[in-house]
Amino acid sequence: MAQSLNINSSSYAGELALPYIAPAILAADSIANGYITVHENVKFTAVLKKLSAANDILDPAACDFSANAGDLDLDEVLLVPTELQVNQQICKKDFRSDWEAMQTGRSLIGDRLPPNFETFLLQFLAGKVSQGVEQAMWQGNFNAATGAATGGIATYFDGIWHHIKDGNSSLATSVDFADAIDSADVLGRLDLVVSGGSVAVLNSSDSKIFVSRKTLYLIQRALGGVVTTSGAAPTQGGILMGEVPTSYLGFQIIAPAGFPNDCILFGQIENLHFGCNLATDQIEAKVVDMTMTDASDNVRIAMRFSGGTQIGNLGDLSAGYIQA
Repeated sequence: MAQSLNINSSSYAGELALPYIAPAILAADSIANGYITVHENVKFTAVLKKLSAANDILDPAACDFSANAGDLDLDEVLLVPTELQVNQQICKKDFRSDWEAMQTGRSLIGDRLPPNFETFLLQFLAGKVSQGVEQAMWQGNFNAATGAATGGIATYFDGIWHHIKDGNSSLATSVDFADAIDSADVLGRLDLVVSGGSVAVLNSSDSKIFVSRKTLYLIQRALGGVVTTSGAAPTQGGILMGEVPTSYLGFQIIAPAGFPNDCILFGQIENLHFGCNLATDQIEAKVVDMTMTDASDNVRIAMRFSGGTQIGNLGDLSAGYIQA
């Protein structure tokens, strides 16, 4: 006997919305893998502070206290997340047959939907949202093909590369690639970006090279063409040929899913920030069955949360990209 598909209108806010909103944000590749510094409790604005010493702060030991001539500098930037929403409407009729079949365990791969259909809907949308958040995190309001600080594939909020473009003159090094990266010049472009890093970043063991997955593939192709006649296994930049490179020039390579093609970034994870209101009372998820309202067979799903990015210190970044 076929089961009916009943959906009770439900509203989840604050902590009750966490099981549905959290996957939409925290499942993003860069967040899940720790490629960016995350602030989960930003209601409106987060003040990011950076303390630095202008000069050497060490002195020979002495009995009396004397202030070192080197000043301590405290700089700050603001991370202001953008309010985001998901508004979707689907027809129950389109899902009814699949829902009933999968409830009985007769799907092709033997999977079952969650016993509560509204949970399925919210979790399905959360998976789609996480992809959008991942892209916007890096490419929000940035067009990698032209280097413009507008447009691109994600316009929900300003991403890391939007901030890089806006603050281009403050970077440690900015390399104009002029055209797309290929396997013939990818290593040379890597060298330009990395060698132009700030002293602090070059001397740090936590510094990373950020590239897209396409660029990582081009790096592998370039390294695959290196040969040796010495009888030893061929290497380039300390990488054994035939293996997927995880480092170059002594620095770890990171390839976030949302990172733009034809862009290379050299810096530290602690300098790249993403903020959201996940740990506040301002997130919300709703499932509304419209049948009792307008006699339709529709279900509306809505989510409310926020997201945004910021760079702590542009002077500690070295970037290469196609510049408009």
